[in-house]
Amino acid sequence: MSAVSRTLRLSRLLLCLLLIVSVAAGCRLPGRVRPSVKIGLVAPFEGRYRAIGYDVIYAVRLALQEANGAGGVAGYSVELVAYDDGGDPAQAAEQARKLDADPEVVAVIGHFLDETTQAALDRYAAAGLPLIAPGALDPALTAPSLTAYRMGPSAEALADELLQHLAATGQARLAVVTEGGSLGQALVDQAAAHALQPVIVISPATDGWLEQVLAAQPDAVACDAAPVAAGEAAAALRGAGWQGAIVGGPTLAASDFAAVAEDAASGASYVTPWPDPTTLPEAADFVAAYRELSRGLTPGPLALAAYEATWVLLEALERSLTTHGVPSRGNVAQALAGTERDGLLGRITFDTARTWREAPAATVALE
Repeated sequence: MSAVSRTLRLSRLLLCLLLIVSVAAGCRLPGRVRPSVKIGLVAPFEGRYRAIGYDVIYAVRLALQEANGAGGVAGYSVELVAYDDGGDPAQAAEQARKLDADPEVVAVIGHFLDETTQAALDRYAAAGLPLIAPGALDPALTAPSLTAYRMGPSAEALADELLQHLAATGQARLAVVTEGGSLGQALVDQAAAHALQPVIVISPATDGWLEQVLAAQPDAVACDAAPVAAGEAAAALRGAGWQGAIVGGPTLAASDFAAVAEDAASGASYVTPWPDPTTLPEAADFVAAYRELSRGLTPGPLALAAYEATWVLLEALERSLTTHGVPSRGNVAQALAGTERDGLLGRITFDTARTWREAPAATVALE
């Protein structure tokens, strides 16, 4: 074989190799899979609080759909791991353990009740797993932990707003029907500062609670209870002919309250940091996208809180990945401290106690 023939043969071989490499690269790049990272969601999907779970999960999924559809977060796709705590503290602790055991989970959103959040905190703290708690009202829940962030005003702030409302409408004698939550305690502690008198504090599970409340002759009854229990209390009060003011906290905004209370829900007032998204013109796109994702469901009072909490977490995750290159629970927790988001709930920032103290609080009347 001549030198020319050998040169031509070598040239053809090199050309073929280049074409193979080019084709292989061309086939590989478009189908390249982004690395992924996981976040957790723990909420009650069964039991008497299940309306909360189904309200928030579509909001969280919507935020992730938007983020992943826009290219992911710093080159990563974000996956959701959702667990049901049933509104039960023991189950909440167990679900926190499961999330801790998955090293790909870098942060969690939940648990939407003070008691379930409390039950899970030690596990998250030990794992260094950051938690955003949109529904927790007690600042004491997140203060001891370096990784827990509370996205809402305190029970004291909500009580102050509600008591101002009652004082302005001349409601001086207050009955507190409570299951032992932080809002009920705050109402009792702060009533005197607003010239109100708590004439009775009682659980709706107490035998003869209705007769005792009626005997106290209150001007207003504050229901600090789960939506179903609060709805049953309101229906019982109206059924007994009592015509005073029925007030409460964010649980009265839940669909279960109105469904159980029926006509008794009309005229009730509640104080909440989370406005109904269907009443916000700026949230119209969110409402439309939520309905499309959920196949027609309307977002409830906690949907917008869960959506914004997810975006707060995504923005912290992006900052963490941009700085450090790889996902890490500790890095995400650190990034959350400096996260500032201008969203549908306004400007969200965290103070040194890892609380969004500037969260809005407003009193809303049910029609």
